[in-house]
Amino acid sequence: MTKLFIGLAAFLLLLVGVAAAKDAHDKGYLSIQQQYLKDYPSSAKLIDVKTQQLFPSFAEAKQGDTFRVERCISCHVPDIATIGPQEAAKRLSQDFFKYEPDAQAIASANHLTGVHPAVVTQQYYDAFGQNAVATKDGFHPYIAGTASSSSNASAAPNGITGFLPQFISPQQNGGQALGIDQVGCIIYHNGSRLELDETHAHTNLIINPEYAWTEGASLYYQFCASCHGNLGEGKIGPPLNNQDRLGFFNEDYYYRCIEYGFTDFEHYGSVMPNWGAIANDFTYDPTRDKQQPSPVRILSETQIQTLVQFIRHWENYTTQP
Repeated sequence: MTKLFIGLAAFLLLLVGVAAAKDAHDKGYLSIQQQYLKDYPSSAKLIDVKTQQLFPSFAEAKQGDTFRVERCISCHVPDIATIGPQEAAKRLSQDFFKYEPDAQAIASANHLTGVHPAVVTQQYYDAFGQNAVATKDGFHPYIAGTASSSSNASAAPNGITGFLPQFISPQQNGGQALGIDQVGCIIYHNGSRLELDETHAHTNLIINPEYAWTEGASLYYQFCASCHGNLGEGKIGPPLNNQDRLGFFNEDYYYRCIEYGFTDFEHYGSVMPNWGAIANDFTYDPTRDKQQPSPVRILSETQIQTLVQFIRHWENYTTQP
């Protein structure tokens, strides 16, 4: 009986230890907040570092009476509600370059300018919202197979519109230009609303939405639209704007699709080209494969990653976790 008691006590202590370790791991953001308070001492009087959540203020951020809250500010500008969008945008940019070890490489690959948008003005919405059309060469409307030079977005009704949804436009909010403290982070950058550890919180994160949309559109129209449709609706290839697929697959899956194409086991027998390399374990089978793989890389790893992030722009706000 004594041995049983000792065994159960040891097991209970083990469970407590595991729970404590998990709790400490899940609260890793607290050390980041403490560093934030050291960097910005004036914020110490403005925030409670125990829990930080952002409550976006547009209508679609609520499901019934429940907010789709975000935990991004647990690590990033936890006092955004008090310092306002302009100062928050400034801190987001400077802290990224200060604390991200690979900041320069990431900035170069994703064309980060060091200036973080603060407010969805009408001008900003016109450039990246539903009034804009994805382009091949800048901001001129462009349809696959057409080189239109018109500046009128209506000239390209089948083009892919911008990544900002209509419900955060000034027109939909009584003329008010919403700040990043009101619209939050997920609507721009994707990712997960509630995750707190860095790996999971940054899964599917679109690093630079503006560049991923413009450069991604150029790549998409050049290499993808003929099979997947001008709007990602699918033709020879499957639809890419399907919310079930977008909500299920992570970026690593899409990357493998483009990099290896039909040479990867997940796409054996398909007509998806290998835009990058040939999968290591691929062996051509004439009874299964419809074409020979490309022996040379067509798209760089950076271009493929840009395409992946462009595809994720199709994921609706209500689809994201």
